[in-house]
Amino acid sequence: MQFQIVERGETWVAGLPVRSPKRALGKLRDQALEEAWSAVLKQDFAGPLASIYTDFSPDLETYNTQIVGYECSSLDAVTRGHLVARVPRGHYARFSAIGQFPKVMADLWTQINYAEEHNEIKRTFAGDFECYPHAYKIDLYLSIERPGEKA
Repeated sequence: MQFQIVERGETWVAGLPVRSPKRALGKLRDQALEEAWSAVLKQDFAGPLASIYTDFSPDLETYNTQIVGYECSSLDAVTRGHLVARVPRGHYARFSAIGQFPKVMADLWTQINYAEEHNEIKRTFAGDFECYPHAYKIDLYLSIERPGEKA
């Protein structure tokens, strides 16, 4: 098993939005995404870098919004002009990869696709979360059903 099942508390991320279906989930290179990250990194922010995927649209099989930015513990910590999104408390599959972009993302999605194809996880799409413990590592949390639980 290349992932861990963890329980996470509610997580808030503030930053700039990138809209889908322009950027399909799992796509490695996207100009709008790169521009959003560049803009965020030029500003002051109060928390560790993070990203949230929200507003899943089953008809498109993609996320409608990705907020790229930073974790925040309160609205007082949000930089003016940034949006705030929330991932609810719940059970998550945590996938981790270390390396350089874009290979690090490809490694993550290889792990995720394997887990889904082999029915090791059942995603709920309640909101997914990425954090970056250091420049070469990504931890990606996917909301999942607990074994024996229905979404």
